Amino acid sequence: MSGWSSSNIFQAWVANPMLANTASMPTSYAGLVADTIKAALFNNTGTPDRTVAASLSGYNTGQWVTANEVTNGTQWVAGGVALSGGAVAASAGTVTYSASNITGTATSTMANIYGTLVYDSTITGGTVAKQGICFNYFGGAQSVTSGTFSLNWSGSGIFTFTV
Repeated sequence: MSGWSSSNIFQAWVANPMLANTASMPTSYAGLVADTIKAALFNNTGTPDRTVAASLSGYNTGQWVTANEVTNGTQWVAGGVALSGGAVAASAGTVTYSASNITGTATSTMANIYGTLVYDSTITGGTVAKQGICFNYFGGAQSVTSGTFSLNWSGSGIFTFTV
């Protein structure tokens, strides 16, 4: 069975770039706020897995291949949209990564959008280029018809975890 059922941070992201594991540090990684972080939209082909090896978490690897991506030539191009306003905050035992909502820039028609892969497009090598950070499930199929597709992040951030 394939399909989305939850949102999660990749275990390999926590073990490698986030904790600065020098043995597995990706090439060109400077940090969540310094690097270009993108959100790419995906359909329901494949099953997101937070425990996959880093080599299967990157954009255009594993289940995140471009054949499963939902794109529109003017608004949501292949590879996704760069996030802006990225910030990391720690308070009261939680760590949160947030960014500005993404508002569509052109009229488009897209269907069968189940979630997004958030990944670091600055990473050029190491275990995988364009390493996945997390994936966010939209709760079911989303679509837009002759309109703008916008991505509004949770008020709790793109990801939050307790330490």
